[in-house]
Amino acid sequence: MPAPPRRRPLSPPQKINYRANLWALKSLGVEAVISSSAVGGLHEGYGPETFVVTDQLIDRTWGRADSYYDGTVADGVEPAGVQHLPASEPFCPALRAHLATALLAQDVSHVLQGTVVVVNGPRFSTKAESAWYVSGGADIISMTQYPEPLLAAELNMGFANLAFITDSDTGHDGSDPVTADAVFARLKNAQGTVLAVLEATIAAIDDDYAPRPLMDPTAVNRVLALPVVRRAVSAS
Repeated sequence: MPAPPRRRPLSPPQKINYRANLWALKSLGVEAVISSSAVGGLHEGYGPETFVVTDQLIDRTWGRADSYYDGTVADGVEPAGVQHLPASEPFCPALRAHLATALLAQDVSHVLQGTVVVVNGPRFSTKAESAWYVSGGADIISMTQYPEPLLAAELNMGFANLAFITDSDTGHDGSDPVTADAVFARLKNAQGTVLAVLEATIAAIDDDYAPRPLMDPTAVNRVLALPVVRRAVSAS
């Protein structure tokens, strides 16, 4: 009998090739990206089964390739150079407004703004870390909302996120600390609402939507002109 096909191994959050994903979308002509994510709530007001339209982020990751303007050069392509991204508003306000409108139409617990602290993962936080994040202004915690918004902005794409709180992180509200099983169970139950909000948001984006021009278009075009480098992926 032929051997069964090998499955591609799952990537932990810190090893996802975020640059390749956003580059591919931009190369296809995408102007707006709407993501969804499962997050933990860090304090009162951001409890489990609450939706959040994320508006700010705190980066606590390390080792992730988080810019296209890192000095990469290739034969036959003008260098994009070092470009400094204005990042005070990492999520597109116009797309966030569409998410908020779609969310308000649902009979669910929600918050229309929230600061996410992004950690490497895949482990969850210690109690000391969780308390520290709150003291720094974080409302929710995630492993996958950085560097996506800023990479999108570097390519002049709009980006917004719909977060769903699946847990209370280390149990600040007296609940049990987060487990992967609890996250997946609550996320599965919320799938219908997540899809309804995303579909309504996408339908509301006008044909003339224009992302914020935060980056020099010439630099963006030079990044898009870089050749694709394919790396072998091992599977067991």
